[in-house]
Amino acid sequence: METIASEYIVCIIEAAMTMFFCIYVVKDRLTVRRTALLPLAVATLALIGSALSMAISAGLDTWLPYELDTSTPMLLLWFLTGFFCLRAATHEPKSALVFLLILASQVLQLCRSVTFFFYGLVFPELAVGDFAWTDIVGFGVPSVLLTLLLAVFCRSLYQKLQGQGWNEYARLWMIPLFFVILYTLQINLLPIEGSPAAAYSIKILLLLCAFLTYSQMASAIRSAAKAARESAVHAQLAHQLDLQRARMEDLESHAEEMKRIRHDRRQHVQVLRGLLEKNEIQEALTYLDDYEGSMAQAIQPPLCENYVADTLCRRYEALAKQSGIEVTTELTLPKEPGIAGSDLAVILGNLWENAVTAALDAEEGRRFIQLKVQTEAGRVLIRMENGFSGPVYEENERFYSTKPGRNRAEGVGIASIRAVAERCGGIAGFTYTPDTFTASVLLYRKQG
Repeated sequence: METIASEYIVCIIEAAMTMFFCIYVVKDRLTVRRTALLPLAVATLALIGSALSMAISAGLDTWLPYELDTSTPMLLLWFLTGFFCLRAATHEPKSALVFLLILASQVLQLCRSVTFFFYGLVFPELAVGDFAWTDIVGFGVPSVLLTLLLAVFCRSLYQKLQGQGWNEYARLWMIPLFFVILYTLQINLLPIEGSPAAAYSIKILLLLCAFLTYSQMASAIRSAAKAARESAVHAQLAHQLDLQRARMEDLESHAEEMKRIRHDRRQHVQVLRGLLEKNEIQEALTYLDDYEGSMAQAIQPPLCENYVADTLCRRYEALAKQSGIEVTTELTLPKEPGIAGSDLAVILGNLWENAVTAALDAEEGRRFIQLKVQTEAGRVLIRMENGFSGPVYEENERFYSTKPGRNRAEGVGIASIRAVAERCGGIAGFTYTPDTFTASVLLYRKQG
């Protein structure tokens, strides 16, 4: 009775502390209400799960023809249970939850290693044999203290990795996964004999080194992500400079055109004067029609009054039409729309770039782009539709780039559009059908 009761209590403590660890790390991401029901749910799961775990372990000990540390299959069972529970309670990305649960399993292994190290150092007789009442303190104290300390450390580690993609988490998985596998193999294939204190001291050092390695890798990944964001900002600034340069070129071209028109006007006046003096009214009217047609071709009307949107859309519209893409634009944007020109450049530039790239790969007959920009009731509404073909990689409303060399990293263009929309107090949404991608952006105009 003492053996079963003490083992059950130890199992409950370890299960409860492991669940506490996971909940504490993602506490800001919980979608369930943090009330008295949450501790009750943890306690219930620990009680029932521990009983089930011990029952399965007893069954395995009876039926397996060889000796096996049953904590190994139980760890897998707890891992799957924790994954589905956290998925329902947080809606965090699957990749992030897998990383979190691997960390939790290593925290559990570290707590157990500390207990066995202490046993081997002070009470060698407790390191072998069945569970006893003293094991409740021997396993419980390290489990509580170390889990609390490592929960604070791992929460900071987890927050550094917020917003990272599947590839970044997969790189981190490799190290803790290997440590878990090595720990499991050592227990089952190479049992410790002779000096358990020395052996477990090495285990503890390896696990501590592992956590330090995760911290360094997380910092490196975070720095790389920051560098990528800064690179995107620099690219946006370069894009804005190109826009200003294009605007200056258009103004210079317009000035040259006006100079030529003023120069040629005298010739046209002389021709019309001569026709009218000869009373050749019909010929004069025909000449005026030809003159108006040539003027319309030389001076194209603007797409809208806002020079940023007009210049940028003209550039991309010409590029798209040259590539055989059917383009339809409808822009009703005033000169002062209440949205910063730099923000408009980022949103429209990324929308056009993504749309042109996607439409070029679309099937014949689906290569089109439709852009509509309008203002109403203090808002700016932007809607871009384009044809496309091929897969769309999306996870939790995050779209991943399909461009070569990006390794399915999150698309910078869509992320930039969302960031600017949020900064303007608006929203950006993206939907798709098998052959059409639609981007909708709502921005609120600054008054005054």
